[in-house]
Amino acid sequence: MKAPYRNSIRSKELIRNALISLLNQKSLMEISVSDIAKTANINRGTFYNHYNNLSEILEEIKEELMQRFEEGLKNSSINNRMEGLIEITIDHFEKNEKDYRVIVNAVPSSSIDRIKKEIIEHLNNLNLGIDLLSIYFVVNGLSGIYIDYLKNYIDFTYDEIKKLTKNIFSQLI
Repeated sequence: MKAPYRNSIRSKELIRNALISLLNQKSLMEISVSDIAKTANINRGTFYNHYNNLSEILEEIKEELMQRFEEGLKNSSINNRMEGLIEITIDHFEKNEKDYRVIVNAVPSSSIDRIKKEIIEHLNNLNLGIDLLSIYFVVNGLSGIYIDYLKNYIDFTYDEIKKLTKNIFSQLI
């Protein structure tokens, strides 16, 4: 009974890795299921056993990232609410850079905007003691910097981003 489960996990991992590899070479619109199957060394039927289309893979990656972010928030003790939020958010981006790079380079900006909206709503629902405007400011500011970083428009370290963001907020509060 465990072998099919392991095979299923392995197949999904092969499919995801194939998509990531192909996205480093061409755009999402240029990638077919056949390309994924060939790169992953699986047949098309195996792909369709797990996913209906390529967008489902990206959605799965996004959902996993959101779960990791939520777990990071739940598992931390945020003493200074804003500084803690900044620290956790930037650490999350750093740990998951590979997956975020795939999403940022593969999906249109409207999808990125939906992800930002989901993060804002989620943070607001957590009742962290931070007003909604500040949450919008942090999410949009950090995501803008991070997206530019992932697209290689800017070159900063995560520590530099943390320090600057905390400095800005310490002046606002």
